[in-house]
Parts: sequence; C-alpha cells; structure tokens
Amino acid sequence: QARATVYAVSVVSAACRRWLARKEMRRLCLERYEKKYDEEFHTFYYKNRQTGEVSWTKPKAMNVFDIPAKDEWIVLRDLHNFPYYFNASKFEIRWIPPLNVGVCGGTVEHSWWREHPIRTGPCPNFAGGACCLNEEDGIRYCQE
Repeated sequence: QARATVYAVSVVSAACRRWLARKEMRRLCLERYEKKYDEEFHTFYYKNRQTGEVSWTKPKAMNVFDIPAKDEWIVLRDLHNFPYYFNASKFEIRWIPPLNVGVCGGTVEHSWWREHPIRTGPCPNFAGGACCLNEEDGIRYCQE
C-alpha cells in the first residue's frame, strides 16, 4: 500500500509540474506575441515583439487559449467603398463612428460623398461642435 501511495503522489506531482510549466509558457507567449488584425485579408495574425516575425497561426504553446486582440476601432471599407468601423477584439461593426474614436478631421477618403446630401448637426466626437463637409476635397472637418 505504501508503494501505491508513493506512485499516486508522483503521478499527481508530475501532473502539477506539467500544468505549471504550461501556465508559464502561456505567460511568456502573452509577453512575447501580440495579436493583430490584417485589414486586407480580414483575419488575425500573430507578431513576435522581439524578432518582428509574423505568422497566421498562433503559437503552439498557447494550446486552446488565445492571445487577446487590442481593443481599438479601425476604419475599413465595404465592397461599395463605404467606410465602416470595426473593433477586432469585440467583433463589433458600426456604420457610424464610435464616440471614443477621433475620426473627424481625418483623411478618410469618401468616393461617394457627392451622391449623398450634406449632413449637418453636431459632431459626435466634439461636444457642441458641428461637422462641415468641404466641397473641394470631400473631407469632413469638425469645428469646435
């Protein structure tokens, strides 16, 4: 019976060491790699922060876990060249700009701007301001 107890303790301690080693490998991967969104292929890739190497597949040490994507909004274009806003970490898509994104005054090219009426009203990114559409270049500028 003592022999069985020693064997059981060695099996449990070996499993615990493996679990701790995997946990440490995941921690090291989280420090070394970052998950980024590729706007051209609409998928994620993994970039090694130290070497700059990129890969479409996540590091094997992560196993079933994944590296969280950065919580940021990016401007993409649909098939009709309309801009839309995408948050890769939340998989959220919006047609109107989110309030925490400074898109007013940016150089987001609108090839379709002359086809739609000029919008007036408050700019969602500046309290009390208004967006004006420049007729020459089609870019919205915010006035504070």
